[in-house]
Amino acid sequence: MSLSPSFRSLREQYVRQVILLGDERNRFLDAYFPDFGNKRTQMGKLLSSYTHTLERLLASPDEAWPAIVLIGSRVTVTYLEDGISDTFTIVFPDESDPEQYQISFLSPVVEKLLLGKAGDILPVETNLETFHVRIDLIHPADEPAIVWKGDELLGS
Repeated sequence: MSLSPSFRSLREQYVRQVILLGDERNRFLDAYFPDFGNKRTQMGKLLSSYTHTLERLLASPDEAWPAIVLIGSRVTVTYLEDGISDTFTIVFPDESDPEQYQISFLSPVVEKLLLGKAGDILPVETNLETFHVRIDLIHPADEPAIVWKGDELLGS
């Protein structure tokens, strides 16, 4: 089976993520969570789960890929308390630019969204409040032709 350019690009992106967040995990944690403690432990668990998911995804055929939120995804969410929707791209911390709607996966909202599926409703706790977001749409930021709504692949 020949890979479409969209899925070939995604595979390359996800392999790079497995290397950075799996093989280089401790270096990443040292850079962003230098103090050993609960937050570093929680992030270590999230990174392990994330890279394990990527490895399973990369071992499966493209058409079997689930509609889940990954780093590099452009996600549309609705904040259920006020009905406001927002669309942003999930990026690595050094690529974050809120003015361009590029949000680090380390932010409290995005951290909760990682590995979520379209249709999921998730509680998000900040220092000030707890609110709920619904994941409405997921698609790779660089490949807008691949879009998931719910479990349905809308294009590729």
